[in-house]
Parts: sequence; C-alpha cells; structure tokens
Amino acid sequence: MINRNIPPVLSAINRPSIWQHQRVMLPNGIEIVYLHDATQEVFKMDVVFPAGAYYQPQPVVASTMLNMLNEGTRHHSAEEIAELFDYHGAYVDYNCGMHKSEISLISLNKYARPTIQMLSEIIRASIFPEKELAIYLQNRRQQQLVNLEKTSYLARVEFLHRLYGEQHPYANHFCLEDFDKITPEILQAFYTERIQATGCRIMICGNVSQEVLEEIQQNFSSLPPRTIPPEPQYDITPSKPGRYHVSKPSAVQSSIRIGKKGVQLTDKDYTDFQLLNMVLGGYFGSRLMSNIREEKGYTYGIGSYNVPMPLSAQWMIATDVNADQTEATIEECLKEIQRLRDELVPEEELNLVKSNFNGDILRELDGVFSQSDALKHKLNYGLDNSFYLDIIDRIKACTPDDLQRIARKHLNPEEMFIITAGK
Repeated sequence: MINRNIPPVLSAINRPSIWQHQRVMLPNGIEIVYLHDATQEVFKMDVVFPAGAYYQPQPVVASTMLNMLNEGTRHHSAEEIAELFDYHGAYVDYNCGMHKSEISLISLNKYARPTIQMLSEIIRASIFPEKELAIYLQNRRQQQLVNLEKTSYLARVEFLHRLYGEQHPYANHFCLEDFDKITPEILQAFYTERIQATGCRIMICGNVSQEVLEEIQQNFSSLPPRTIPPEPQYDITPSKPGRYHVSKPSAVQSSIRIGKKGVQLTDKDYTDFQLLNMVLGGYFGSRLMSNIREEKGYTYGIGSYNVPMPLSAQWMIATDVNADQTEATIEECLKEIQRLRDELVPEEELNLVKSNFNGDILRELDGVFSQSDALKHKLNYGLDNSFYLDIIDRIKACTPDDLQRIARKHLNPEEMFIITAGK
C-alpha cells in the first residue's frame, strides 16, 4: 500500500541515449530510415503514407481504405494473405491517423522475403471487394451506434467541433449516412492517389540485416516515382468560448471536457506547457486527481492532455462524473487552473513533476523499437530524436516563475470551451 505521507524518492534527471539512424533514398524518391540492433531476432517495418483523414475527399474514406487493404489483392484473397502472415509468425497492423497512415509488419528475419513481398503486394495491387466492404461498413455502423450512446464520445466530438469548426478535418465530423456513400471506386481512387503514387517513408528497426534491406529495396524500387498532390487548405473556424451541452437524457453520468487550443510540438513553450499540464492533470499525483478524485470523490479518474498536431494543437481536461456532481467538478477544475495563474508552483512539487516527466521520456525511448516509433513521429515535423535532449535541458532549467508565465499565457479560462454531455 502506498503511504502518501512519505514523499517519493526523486531520481536525477537524465539525458537518454539516442540510437543513431541511417537513411537510404531509393531512385523513385522513397526514403528508408532504419535503426539496427543486431541483438534482436525480428525486425519491424512501418510504411508511412500521406494518406490520413486530412486528405480524404469525403468522411471515413481514409480509414476504410486502409483497413480494407488486407481484404484481397489482384493475386491473393484475404484468406491467403492472412494465412501467409500467420504461417510465418508475422504480425501486420493498419493505423489511420489525421495526416499519416501506416502499415506495420513485425517478422522474423528468416522469413523476411515472403512477408515483405506480401506487404509490397498489398501496397501495389490491393482491390476492394464489394462483399468484404459491405461487411466492414456494417461493422463500422454498429460501432458508431455504440459510440453515440457514450457521453464521453459525445463530449469529445462536441469539443472538437467547437474548437476547429465542424467542417475542418481535425473535427473528424461524420454521420451514419456517410457509410452508405462509400464505394469500391471511391476507395480505389484514394488508394491510387495516396498509396500507390504518392510515395512513402519506410521505417525499419530491430535486426535490420543486409538481406532485409535488399529485400525492401527490391520490392519498393518498382513503385512509381514519388509525386506530391497539392496540399488541401482548410480554415479553422472555432465557436465562441463558453458553455455547451449535449443532451443525453438516459445517461447516468455526465462527461466533462474543458479545453482550448493547445501548444504545438515546435512551439518554444512546448516543454514548459507539458510540465504545467503535468502539474495540473498529467499524472496520477496531479492536482486534479488529488482534489477531485482523492479529496472530493467525484470521479474515478480525471486528467488533462495536450495533443499537438502538425497544423494546431488541442488541450483539454477530461472526466466522467455523476450527473449531480457536474457543476461542482467544473468549479473545482476552474479553481485549479486559476491557482496556477495566481500562485507559484512550490519547488518541491515542481521537482517531483520534473522527475515524472523525465521518467516518461526515458520510457518513451526505451529500446530500439520505441526509439523508432518516436523518430517516426518526429520526422513529420522535420525533427529527429535529439528533440528529447533539448526537452531534458529545458526541464532542468524550468522555474516556478516560468510555469506561472505559461499558465497566464496559455490557460486563460475566458478562452476555454466547457462541454458537458449527459442529462
């Protein structure tokens, strides 16, 4: 059992060891970035495309296209694709983000040839069978019907709509009728433009042997030369800050989202804001957890989050409470925000948060696979993992006065959206 009266032992803030990465550029413009660790028995390969939801011509196209890639190619059925990966003990995953989509492969080195060849075939020759597409869309509809019954989902969607405007891709607005508008032809067009022709970045980590590199080069050099379609332009049209409610009369709990525009990864205030956010609600010992969970008992969990995106960022407090405790919870959240603006964070508390933040970074960079994932994200911003060394230096230098300045600059309650969903 944890004795909260005994202060935790703080470890010194350490700079992580950064794994050096190598680059290979194929003649067609595809970039290969790899981190080699000969002690591993497997390799991981992420093929990253500019094919996220930001670029889709209509709602749910990007995620549908990506998740349909394992449903058959011109040469193999869905069952044959699954059987090949299973037989060779390989794992394949598909992830659709806002700006990037990726296909990931984890495979034993001795089976590099068949697994990489099949991954390449999926990228070069996928089809979108009508029967499998109908099943997928039906499942997505059912999943969305479940989501629409959750106050947490309704509150999050409302927050994004208010922050970005309903038509901006970052709001990720779609309705059930949008699933009826998806056809194989629409998916094929997006696939051709954003997967087959746009080019990609290939991230490899683990045991990146010469055989693995040669197999990747052989299979991906045959893709067409890289082209870059025009970047779509969207205006961010936020609502007026204030209170907004989504009615769900049958709900027992209320979901609360309090937030505003956040701080982007490349902003000079990023590290200080991350520290400030951790003080407020970014770890289990945060002020929001201590006040609203431990002292008041209003909720099982509450946290605050800063989510940076390439073109903006969003910051929010998120929690679920009993309906009759909604107003009291909002009041306590605003009190904690105001405290950060009015009072200096004590040195002892700041040192604890610095230690926690440093620990998060060290865990994020623990091992070659984690460092590859971190690098994959940073490359989207023109950065590499030396970014974390700069963060560590800034953590050490940050003072209570710096945090108060950041709170007054970035956490103005008058600029916040307060969203509730429930009764």
